[in-house]
Amino acid sequence: MFSYWKSVILGKEVQREEINQPPPLLDTPWRELKFTKEVRTELFEDIKKYTTKTDDVEQPRILLIGQIKAGKSSFFNSVNSVFKGYPVFQATVRETGGSMTKHCRTYRVYDSNDEKLPFTFCDIMGLEPYNDKGIIVKDIINVIKGYIPDNYKFDPTEAKEICMTCTEQPSLADKVHCIVYVIDANAVSLWNNELQNKFEEILEEAHRLGIPQLVMLTKVDLACNFVKEDLTKVYQSRYIQELAIKVSQMVGVPVSSVLPVRNYWFETDLNMKVDILILKALQTILRQAGAFFDEVKQRGNSREAPPLNCEGISCNISNS
Repeated sequence: MFSYWKSVILGKEVQREEINQPPPLLDTPWRELKFTKEVRTELFEDIKKYTTKTDDVEQPRILLIGQIKAGKSSFFNSVNSVFKGYPVFQATVRETGGSMTKHCRTYRVYDSNDEKLPFTFCDIMGLEPYNDKGIIVKDIINVIKGYIPDNYKFDPTEAKEICMTCTEQPSLADKVHCIVYVIDANAVSLWNNELQNKFEEILEEAHRLGIPQLVMLTKVDLACNFVKEDLTKVYQSRYIQELAIKVSQMVGVPVSSVLPVRNYWFETDLNMKVDILILKALQTILRQAGAFFDEVKQRGNSREAPPLNCEGISCNISNS
């Protein structure tokens, strides 16, 4: 259907043809979330009291995977900020150039009373479509299986098969318990076949291991002007909904596993709306990790892991 309207341009009357487009904001949000102080408090307290309900793991290890500058380190900083009560930028973020993260880094979060929170983030080198840049998929899979220690330095030109002792399998606590693919909402259109293949390789192995996987859609405020003006419109934005559907199909996870967030990156004070999106994403991640532990308990083989061939593996771990 076309609607016709008249306008006067340079004193001349012209007739224009306009295609009826759906409104940019949905009548009903595609996901319900209230942005109130009460909701923030509920999310905050729910996360603090989280437990794995297993003696084998005190804190779930959450692996953040994504391209350079997608917002992996920024998400950790944002979570840290929410629980500290003020913006904190512990993990270094680079806005230009290559990946700032060169090592496998494990980050724990502490609240304003210096109490340890019940989860751990694992940040790694950025994933890139070209084989001579960014982390190699084989290294990511070794991180997932628990074979790469904290502060291990990645080499984008060569994946080294390593293990901690080569004589015993990593414990359940050494492994990754939930994977979060971090994707810049403004870079979805730049996705290419090489990057797609790498994500599919990781996805397939993680699925084989039974590890829950989610997608974090970052920088949603820069992707949609309505969200930029009012963050509470994030689940009312038709464009953000379409992006969520698109990345769910690209990565291979349900739309319910796509988590829109807006990280802290320049503020000197916290914002309740930003906090709620961060906390809601973290709550969802921890719930998925909890489902993984439930499955492990049902199987009754919490320490079992697919064997890694140790023939010819170097145990000389470099932390430089």
